[in-house]
Amino acid sequence: MSYTQTIYNCFRRHGLTEAAAIAFLGNWDQESGNEPFRLQGDFNPYRTASKAYVHGVEDGSISKQQFQSDQKGFGLAQWTYWSRKAALYDFWKASGKALDSAEMQTDFAMRELQNDYKALLNFLASTNDVYTACSRICREYERPAYNNIDARYSSAKKIQHEIDLNAWEGGEDPEPDPDPEPQEDHSLHLRTIDKNCSGWDETFLLQDVLRLRNYDVSVDGYWTYLEEPVKQFQRDFGLTPDGIVGPKTWAALLKM
Repeated sequence: MSYTQTIYNCFRRHGLTEAAAIAFLGNWDQESGNEPFRLQGDFNPYRTASKAYVHGVEDGSISKQQFQSDQKGFGLAQWTYWSRKAALYDFWKASGKALDSAEMQTDFAMRELQNDYKALLNFLASTNDVYTACSRICREYERPAYNNIDARYSSAKKIQHEIDLNAWEGGEDPEPDPDPEPQEDHSLHLRTIDKNCSGWDETFLLQDVLRLRNYDVSVDGYWTYLEEPVKQFQRDFGLTPDGIVGPKTWAALLKM
């Protein structure tokens, strides 16, 4: 079973509506590619750094203090703030599951909603509006530096057509293979970015790749002066020159 299916099933069993569960998947697709082992900034197709980080926490070479204070986004929601990572660590220890268990992390997200986001949880237990759910999860629960609501909604609608929306009713929820054979993936689950995404890891990567392709940009994490080089690249490769770096533009950028 895929991570997305596992996450969806867990949220539905916890009482979230179909629209809310899909909206969470859209948000987490933009945060982590719905990969529960994902470490912030790990764009390696085999997720080498992410897996090493998980193993380090699980074998104790990365202590709880280091885990909670390293300011590295981790997991499905890319938990970063020290108190949330500390709570995640304690929840994981008590669960008896793997640190990169999609079920465990989804259960932890539900506990956060129950304890700290009760108004949002009440909405997610009754809504049929995927877009508004995406927006509220982004603004109230994830709270990224820039609210790319449309990208999260786009991810949600794509996932909605890819998973079995009725599978949760069967009650089976096996964990996916924790160490599957690497598959070629040119998209690397990179988030859609635009002029509102200065300082994102993907912005630095975009600048690096454009420079390697001989476009005149600085590698500073700021979007200033980036929109025109992005549009020029899109024109050069027959893409819609909208200045938004989505899946098609990423694929063209990273194609060797």
